[in-house]
Amino acid sequence: MKACFLIFTYDKGGKPYVPIIFHALLFAKEMKEKGDEVKIVFEGEAVKWFNELLKADHPLKDHVEALKDDFVACEACSHMFDVFTSIKGKIALENELHGHVSLKKYLDNSYTVVEF
Repeated sequence: MKACFLIFTYDKGGKPYVPIIFHALLFAKEMKEKGDEVKIVFEGEAVKWFNELLKADHPLKDHVEALKDDFVACEACSHMFDVFTSIKGKIALENELHGHVSLKKYLDNSYTVVEF
């Protein structure tokens, strides 16, 4: 199976909304460990998660390390939310759809899209 976890949310009430990222990473890690192919796509304000997730002492560090090669960030949103410089070379950036990630590319490659 192939799954694309599409994350749009970063905060709720002005604070990082940890249940969203935790569950997306939990489900993606489970699938990857069982042999499935996963991508975790960060679009919109979700790119701000990289300010948290890439910290060495982040509580979800084990999940992040297991999945970091499967992360994809929207290039346009990375610029908009001022994380581009800090993630360039660390996280895959995509820009096929007017600077954004092409969801059609994943659908055409038989990914099931799960939105968070």
